[in-house]
Amino acid sequence: MLYNKIEVYIMKRTYGEIASDIILVLIRPIVTFFLRREIKVIHSGDIIPRNAEPFIVISNHFNSWDAFVLSKNIKKSIRFVATEIAYLDLPKKIGMKFIAKTIRKRVGKSDVQAIRKVYEYLNKGYSIGIFPEGDNTFCGATIGIYDNIGRLFKKTEVDIVLCKQQGGYLSQPRWADNFSKNGIVHTHTSTLIKKEELENLTALQINTIIEKAIENNDYDFQREQMYDFKRKNRAEGIERLVYVCNNCNSVLTVFGKGHDILCSKCGKIGEINKYEFLVGNKFDNLVDYNDFQYSRIEEVINSEFMFVVNMNIVDTNKLVNRSLGRHRLHYKNKVLTLSNNKSIHRFEIEKIKYPVNTLRVSFSFDYEDITYNFTDIRHQFVLYEMCRYLNGTYKRK
Repeated sequence: MLYNKIEVYIMKRTYGEIASDIILVLIRPIVTFFLRREIKVIHSGDIIPRNAEPFIVISNHFNSWDAFVLSKNIKKSIRFVATEIAYLDLPKKIGMKFIAKTIRKRVGKSDVQAIRKVYEYLNKGYSIGIFPEGDNTFCGATIGIYDNIGRLFKKTEVDIVLCKQQGGYLSQPRWADNFSKNGIVHTHTSTLIKKEELENLTALQINTIIEKAIENNDYDFQREQMYDFKRKNRAEGIERLVYVCNNCNSVLTVFGKGHDILCSKCGKIGEINKYEFLVGNKFDNLVDYNDFQYSRIEEVINSEFMFVVNMNIVDTNKLVNRSLGRHRLHYKNKVLTLSNNKSIHRFEIEKIKYPVNTLRVSFSFDYEDITYNFTDIRHQFVLYEMCRYLNGTYKRK
């Protein structure tokens, strides 16, 4: 009976999908080898076999290794939902589109095609991988999930499997210039909601269950483990996250040098120790620091600052960047003005739609039906926070 079901699933798949299945099986040992060089995975809970019935697997989102960490303990073929902006990187585009066959979706934007693809893949016997936050954390704690998650899951009528991760952020902080080669992540896999239970739950109840299940603060985890991740120059790159100095309250003056956190106006404000905690600062972790700076977001919005970015317009059909060159970004009075010797572009923050940070060096958004992408950017997080706050869609726990 089981083999008959597998045959039916395979018969529904295209040649490209079957080729992808074979390639993924063949490269799994290679991916596992490189994963082990970066992160040691300590797993507990269920190991899900290749012949399991289709399900949706969810997880908290820490870094770009997350999909591989999940796949390590789930043998069944998974089709992950991935942000379409990641496709702008050519090697990733090739891997995601032709090998992993990911489901392309724009973060924060309703996407009927992506939802149809989820149902199609489930019908073909694949499982679906979803990170309900829609983005990986900058500060080390999970963020709110999207409201439509519960509605989608209720309609799929398959089991919801949880893979809870801890330690991944501190191994490789999203903002950091340097990642640990001694990373450690703990994972635990279990069935969160049986398909029979979905019928009796509302979409809101499903959201609540999921949000509670994936909730994690890596600093709380680290207080128990106290791993030395042996990360070099631990503070460098912190300006990607920190936009307010918590000593003098100045905006975009904080940067990292070696292990030290410095402010260009008031000097050293702390350092990051070998356990990734802050010392010599009012806060000992970046989750609390981020809560502090967000509490001052209105002061940031009323400030003025500037920095330099590469500016691109995104061809959303071909998913390629069309470069407009290096621009100076000047912010004042809720307006971003980007200029060079060839052009000037103005963006009212409150009219920006679908802001998203991709990896560490990209900030994209829609403005008057055009998708823009700023790359080689060191201060994308402050733009993201201001956009989300002013357009009224920002969710925080």
